[in-house]
Amino acid sequence: MAQKRARFERLAMPAVNVLYRQAMRLTNNPEDAQDLVQDTYERGFKAFDRFQEGSNFDAWMSTIERNAYFNQYAKAKRRPRRANDASGEYNDWDIYDASEHSSDGLQSAEQEYFDAFAPDEIMKALAKLSPERRQVFIDAAIDGKSYQEVADEQGVKIGTIMSRLNRARTQLKRELAQYAREHGYGRESGRGTGDAVRGAGRDDARSAKGRQSGVRASRSVNPEHADTDHNGRQTGQSPMALRTGAAASGAPATGKGRI
Repeated sequence: MAQKRARFERLAMPAVNVLYRQAMRLTNNPEDAQDLVQDTYERGFKAFDRFQEGSNFDAWMSTIERNAYFNQYAKAKRRPRRANDASGEYNDWDIYDASEHSSDGLQSAEQEYFDAFAPDEIMKALAKLSPERRQVFIDAAIDGKSYQEVADEQGVKIGTIMSRLNRARTQLKRELAQYAREHGYGRESGRGTGDAVRGAGRDDARSAKGRQSGVRASRSVNPEHADTDHNGRQTGQSPMALRTGAAASGAPATGKGRI
């Protein structure tokens, strides 16, 4: 365990500023950003056995952080009551195959949504899904649970979960594509929906970055120079050092996330 912690700390501590900047883009609030980074370190340490040595650790942790943020959104929603969806489009082999499914490939299938759009736009699109479809999407695509786990938790058949997830994906893509069209993306050069989605996301990211600079200025927070205090004095350490250091060493801080 001590060796695992030492390896994790060696990789994790240099990633503090990368994670904090992303957390600020997601939360627009310094305190919530700190809580999110802390939560990310705790989750990352627990999942460290699944990290492939030599791969991009910052990208791996950034994915954990993004999923942790959306998981907080999931917790704010009530779980749906049991309901029956038609699942006739799936045969017995599909359902058997789904029972062996793991979440490793599933989350990457949704990565285009998360990379292309600002979090508030994704949440608006999620809010338009029915409770049943939204919960399945959050459980499987965001929280990384297998089809079997989601089916067991909700007390329905795997075919029902597959049906709801497929319909959730279709509706979510349609909602985001409509957002892209309404904001004028993808109208030139014959770009398709996928390009429009990615184009909208890039522009949203630039807008979010602009808005974020205002937030940082008003709150005197500058993640790019995390070693200065609000008066511009050099502190010699990142404002996240104590909190993330505790999280990385297995001793989480006492603050709870308020995302």
